[in-house]
Parts: sequence; C-alpha cells; structure tokens
Amino acid sequence: MIDFRYHLVSLISVFLALAVGVVLGAGPLQNSLGTALNDQVSSLRADRNDLQSRLEQTEAAVNDRDDYITSAADSLLPGALDGRSVAVVLMPEAEGDDIDQVVTEIETAGATITGRVTLTSAWAETARESFRSTYSGQFGPYLDDVAADGNAVLGQGLATALTQEGEDATALMELLTASDTPLVTVDAQPSAPADMIVVIGPRTVAAADGSEPTAQATPEQDVAAWTSALTGAASTATTVVVGAGDAAADIVTALRNAEAPVTTVDSIGQATAAVSTPLALAATATGTVGSYGFDDGADAVIPPISR
Repeated sequence: MIDFRYHLVSLISVFLALAVGVVLGAGPLQNSLGTALNDQVSSLRADRNDLQSRLEQTEAAVNDRDDYITSAADSLLPGALDGRSVAVVLMPEAEGDDIDQVVTEIETAGATITGRVTLTSAWAETARESFRSTYSGQFGPYLDDVAADGNAVLGQGLATALTQEGEDATALMELLTASDTPLVTVDAQPSAPADMIVVIGPRTVAAADGSEPTAQATPEQDVAAWTSALTGAASTATTVVVGAGDAAADIVTALRNAEAPVTTVDSIGQATAAVSTPLALAATATGTVGSYGFDDGADAVIPPISR
C-alpha cells in the first residue's frame, strides 16, 4: 500500500526537477539557446532577403524581355497580314488584358478586326452534351461538309458564320445566338466576313493548395468538347488558338494531346504569345499548321517569318 511518505518523496522529486530546469534555463543554457534561436532567425531573414532580391531580378528580366519582344514586333509584324481580316473569338474566362494584347499585335501586322464574339460555357458543359448533339443536326443544311461529331459540327457552324456571307452564314449565326442560353454572344457585330479566326483562351490558374495548376473551367466542363469544336472550326477556316498549355485542362494542352490539326500558341498573357499569334495566322493561311511557344508539344518557339 502506497503511504504518505511515498507521495512526499514524489512531490519533492517533481519540485527539484522544476527547480533544476529553471536554474539551467536561467543560467548555463540561457545563452546557448538564445544564441541558437538568434542564429536561426538571422539565417531565415537572410534567405528571405535573398529570395526577394532574386524575385525582383527575375521580374526585371521578364519585363526587359517583354519590352524587347514588343519592340522587335514593330519590325517583324508589319505587312505579315496586310489585306487580311480577322474575327476574334473569346473562350470563357479569357482576360481583357490578354485580348487587348493579341488584338494590338494582329492590327500591327496589318489585319482588320471584323468583329468579336464570346463562346459560352454551353459549348462544353457535360450536362448539355445531349443537347449539343441534337442541336447540331440543325446546322447540317447550311454546311458544305458535315463532321461526324456534333461538337465539331457546331465549330464548323461558328467558322462558317464568321467567314462567309449570305443566307447560310446568317442562319448559322442565328442558331448560335438563339435561346436564353446561347452558344455565342456577340460583343462586336461582325462588319464583314473574316478571312481567318483567332480564338483566345483563358490563363492557367494555380490551385490554392499549391498543387498542379488547373484551367479556370469548372469540373462540369468537358475539355474534349472544346477540342472537337475548335477542330471543326479549323477544318472550315484558317484558325489559331492562343491560350494556356500548362495543365491537362488547358485548351492548348488538350488540342496538342489530341494531335488535333489546329495551330496553337501557348503562354497566353506573355508578350511572346501576342507577337506569335499574327505570325501563326499568316503561316496557317499558307497551309502550315503548327504548335508554338514554350510548353509541351510546341514545335517551335515562334512561327516561321515570311516576307
């Protein structure tokens, strides 16, 4: 049986241990612990300052590179698209600054922008796959060569509506913009049929948890539907798709992975993408379909420059 003396001895041991800890902490160990902590804080502060300095240097280098590319564009682009007309097609979540940058370089190349339309999410919503398949049947009578896939047929209809004139083109645009949930909304009414089409997609957005980046499309979006639709458009008219090519859900990545016969330019948001877009349009118009940029699947950094 445990008696009072056992409890007393236990309590004394506990207090002795505490006293020893206090004495050591305030005496022999105080300086060494404090020095170690100070050294760690100093090291972390130095690392932070070094990283900040590197970041500033990198940002400066990127800005200098973009300034150089933009300046070079003034020499490379003029004349590349003289006499050409381009219809601008925007995918959901395309950013205004990126659109303006691409349009500016297309105009620098000598082309005229005939109009601008925005594609709605209805093009790729998984819940509307059956609707698209059925609805595409109404496009057939207005197309010369109807694709087998419904999404591709819709893409053919879009390209025909933007690059041809007459009753068929008008009827197709009416189908694309019809209903309360249209496939297309018109931002700037096309003034005339375009010679070629540029499709501008969204940037890739990094996930909040730092995991692999994903496109801004929602989980209900089927990137394969986008791929099929844009392939249909490219089969009907000269088409270049400029967007992100970092993650599997990015439109440029999806087109390249599918080996679709569509000219692509990655790195949307960078000066290189904007400058490459009119060069890619010019190359595609001569029959050269390619993939340009820095990401996986690119054939070359920039399209061929012809004079």
